[in-house]
Amino acid sequence: MFGAADYAVEIFEDSSYRMTDYSMDLDSVTLELIDPKENPQMLAKNTLVGKTLIDGNVLFFTPVFNNVNRAILENGYMDLYSGESFFRRLSLQKGEIYSINYFDQKRFRDYAVFNAPRDTIFDKIYNLKQKDLIFIDSVLTSVLTKTVGNNAFYKQLKVYSNSDSTIVDVNMFLKNDKSLKDIYKFYPIISFDAPTYEGAYGKLEINLSRRTSSNVFFDNL
Repeated sequence: MFGAADYAVEIFEDSSYRMTDYSMDLDSVTLELIDPKENPQMLAKNTLVGKTLIDGNVLFFTPVFNNVNRAILENGYMDLYSGESFFRRLSLQKGEIYSINYFDQKRFRDYAVFNAPRDTIFDKIYNLKQKDLIFIDSVLTSVLTKTVGNNAFYKQLKVYSNSDSTIVDVNMFLKNDKSLKDIYKFYPIISFDAPTYEGAYGKLEINLSRRTSSNVFFDNL
C-alpha cells in the first residue's frame, strides 16, 4: 500500500487496485469541511476499485481515477501520473512490491528527485543514478561553503533530458523552515507549470552531460 496523509493506493495479489482520496471537501451549504473518513457516502464516492496492468515498475490503472492513469515505482515511492504530467508522490506504507532504486536514499536523505514532463525540447527521461548524485552533491558542497553549507538545505532536483544533454535544476530550501520537512520529498515546491515561490530558496543549474554548473542564485536567503 502506498499512501500520504490524504491519498492511498492499494495493490492486491490479483493485480486489482483500490485508490482512495481522503481530501477534505467543503459543504456548499454550511461551508464546513467534510472529512471523508467520517462520511461513508463521500468516502465511497472518493474510492475506486479497478485492475492494474503491471509492466516492470510501471502500473497502468483501468479505469482511471481522478485522471490518474499510471504509476511509476522507483526509489521507494510511487509516482502517480495524469497522462505525462506528474500528479503526486506516495510513500510505501506496508507490503513488498517491485521498485527500482537508482541511488542510496540514506546517503542522500536531503534530496528529492523529480523527472520533468517531456516536451518538444526535452523529450527523454533520465533517472539520476548514484554517480550523478555524488557529482551533484560535490558541486553543492563546493558552492555552498561560503553560505551556511550544503547540509543546511533540503534539495529538490528537476531532471530535463534529450539526446544532447541532461540538465538538473536544483532548488534549495533551508531546513529551518519546519513546514517543508514532511512535504519536500512528495511534490515540487516550485512547480513545473508555475515556477514561482514566495519563500526563501536557492537555485543552481547543473549540466550533467558537460559536468558544468551555473552560479548559485539565492532569493531572500
